[in-house]
Amino acid sequence: MSREQTEKDTEHAVDDRGTDQQRGHEILKKLRDQGFDASDEKFAVALGRPVEEVQAWMDGSEPVDDDVVMKARGIAKMRGVEIE
Repeated sequence: MSREQTEKDTEHAVDDRGTDQQRGHEILKKLRDQGFDASDEKFAVALGRPVEEVQAWMDGSEPVDDDVVMKARGIAKMRGVEIE
């Protein structure tokens, strides 16, 4: 991989693990579905985010950020939900 490609990938990464937007959305959807009965409302409460924001992540219209991906990983670990 070229240096330019590496820098580009890092620039678009959601977190320090190199998670991209697509994978970030997949992580959130999997946790919502498996850990919160596929409920946007329950998931929003657990994340401390508005339900509208969760719905936007689920339909892919809003990008995810590093904070929510880190929270999702922590919640998944606490609940014993395999998301990765």
